[in-house]
Amino acid sequence: MCPLAKGMLLRRGAYPPASAWPSVVFCLEGLNRPCWCFGLIFFETKRIMMSPSFYRLSIACVGLALFSVQAEQHVNLLEIHPQHSYVGVKNIGELEEVLRGELGNLGGYSFSRSWWKWDRLRQRYVDGGRKEENSIRILRGVFRGLILDWYSKLEAVGEGDMFYIYFTTNSGNKVQRQAEDGRTLRRDFHGGGYHGGWGGACRMRIYEELVRQKMLTADEQATMKKIVHQSLEYKYLDFNRGSQHADNHSFGNGGGVALGIKLFPDAPQVKEARAWLNRIWNHMAEYGDWTEWNYYPYGPIFLHGMLDIAEATGRIDSESKLINAIGKRCLQFNHGGGVKGAPNCGIRQRNDWSSVYADPWNVGYYDVETSSRDGNFWYRMAQHYKNPEYLWVAEQVALGGRPPNGQVPQAYQLAYNKRFAWFVERGIEPRVPKMRAKVGLLSELNHQVKERIYLNSGVEPDKPYAAFFLYDKKDSHLDNVSGFLYEYSYNGAKLLHSSGKYNNVYSGNELRGGGSGNESLDALLVVHNRHQFPVHPDRLGDDRDYRRMYMAKHLPDLAAAGNNDSNDAYGQFGFEDYFGPESQWVRRALLTAEGYLIVADEYQVGQALGQDYHAGPVWHLARVEGQSVGRQSRNWFAAPAFAHAWWQKQIMGVVVYIHDHKQLVYGTINQNCSQDLDVNTTSYAYRPIKAGKTERFLSVLIPHRLSTPAGAVVRGVRTAISKGKFSASIGGVKVELGKKGNWSVTR
Repeated sequence: MCPLAKGMLLRRGAYPPASAWPSVVFCLEGLNRPCWCFGLIFFETKRIMMSPSFYRLSIACVGLALFSVQAEQHVNLLEIHPQHSYVGVKNIGELEEVLRGELGNLGGYSFSRSWWKWDRLRQRYVDGGRKEENSIRILRGVFRGLILDWYSKLEAVGEGDMFYIYFTTNSGNKVQRQAEDGRTLRRDFHGGGYHGGWGGACRMRIYEELVRQKMLTADEQATMKKIVHQSLEYKYLDFNRGSQHADNHSFGNGGGVALGIKLFPDAPQVKEARAWLNRIWNHMAEYGDWTEWNYYPYGPIFLHGMLDIAEATGRIDSESKLINAIGKRCLQFNHGGGVKGAPNCGIRQRNDWSSVYADPWNVGYYDVETSSRDGNFWYRMAQHYKNPEYLWVAEQVALGGRPPNGQVPQAYQLAYNKRFAWFVERGIEPRVPKMRAKVGLLSELNHQVKERIYLNSGVEPDKPYAAFFLYDKKDSHLDNVSGFLYEYSYNGAKLLHSSGKYNNVYSGNELRGGGSGNESLDALLVVHNRHQFPVHPDRLGDDRDYRRMYMAKHLPDLAAAGNNDSNDAYGQFGFEDYFGPESQWVRRALLTAEGYLIVADEYQVGQALGQDYHAGPVWHLARVEGQSVGRQSRNWFAAPAFAHAWWQKQIMGVVVYIHDHKQLVYGTINQNCSQDLDVNTTSYAYRPIKAGKTERFLSVLIPHRLSTPAGAVVRGVRTAISKGKFSASIGGVKVELGKKGNWSVTR
């Protein structure tokens, strides 16, 4: 350990000898995360209880060799910087140069993703009134190191003409592409490959700001012009190849191209680039939306691209109706419960929020890829359109939202003030959207496709929330289709969510990514009786093994949702050819104000199924380690919640009670699940079904404090199915669901 490491108290401006610079690492009080110091740079820390002229630095020193091209065995500066602020940093020039040199000497870096956080530093600088000169100095060092010096490094070995800063449509794979002269374009060295343009808008905005502040020399600007021109040449980009419609590929890449041709209107292929941008925008405008359902990570990539292109091409106001229609659809994916589920997308919860509070610009509330980018999209929407509901969403995904009483700890409030300083300074506060039960529409402006059912009586933090996914067409990044429950939460607890990205993803006929296929969703399942329910053979089966994908068809006329005056919510939907020709499934669900979810299933069995199938509801509950699985006699299941909001200190659980039937078989099984989900246990109930009959099943889901035994919870439950009517009593709450869509709740 460096001798400076033991109890060193430094006066402001007093520095260790130069020989010790490379080995000093400072864990600064008040920043809550390590800050690395190179050269003469020392960050001022929070003043503590000591003489006003002194500051205490808690110092931990490591032997730190200078960064080499073999970056894996050294500290990665891209993980250390940017800091939230560089105010008060001494000798900023030295830090700028050290950072420039270290970044320029990297062996490679992510051209697609690593620029996002530098652009957020630029955004803080701009939103702060362009007063903090040190931050723009840091951005200049980064830009010089990763763009100008990188180009010079390649030029020195005869590869300067292989450098590109947008994306490339050249043939190749995820690690390399082929240049037109046969040379190999290495991903994240010569450029970023097909996804390299995801960081293009960030690079161009930083360059634009540096020019605005007169931070680059004329020679550097000329070099940048050369780089932009060669990056837009046909040898890298054929604008008729690659995605030609609205998705994360085209829009993620498009922002950088749009800014490039705006700032350099004499660049090659400007006409072709503009035509491509018009094509992908018009595809979105004509449909009125975009169709990707892996919200993390692809949603924020697409949505930022939408804003990037709109800003660069002058559409941000002229196309505000379309942009806000898409924004408001995505707003409905959120609620104030501090937990979240999504169709075809796992959303894990963090176990520790200290990193979020320490750096809310770069670390989001959910433990997902692009977590901070989601919050920043809503920040940009709220800022441009002056919409406090967008600001509310931004707070939910950035910090987790406020508890029912509105009181937050100091760390949360300080993080909010840091993350949303622009709004705080202007007195703009978040506003909770007024949302109720509804049928969610895809392309609300044009096609009004009934995509989801939302059950809620508001999105305040203590309100229950459930959502079903209705879209029935396999599409980009969509493999889970047809009527499953993708989230059920209440009072800061995520009770159900099984729809991960890899539930139904295949390599040939084999499932990959951990998913278990057709039985991996919270829905009604039908399986041929030669298989052990709920295990479905998927693509390894034969013509008798019907599946959802490519078969089930949504019946939009059945989709409906609404509320009563007591804050209960009802929804219904149906599918035909569901696990067999001429078979029809109708699900009716009622979410009470107490958080009880009553789910009634009707399945009309098609003639092709004969008497050879089993059917029943499947529910995926949080796995309890050490708990045995298998057949069981009781007609209910219980488990703790998958996740809790940061403010929910009571551990919550859920009971699933199945209306008993003499032929029903109950059990549990542990299966693989999509790799982006927390592990679960498949809980099931099934019985034989017969062609021409209408089979009915009733499930009652009851949230409760885990301190209350599940057995005590179910003692208060009574259910019945009679002449097509479903009823359930939970304590003093009685629910009835009729076959014609009529429903009631009495207390």
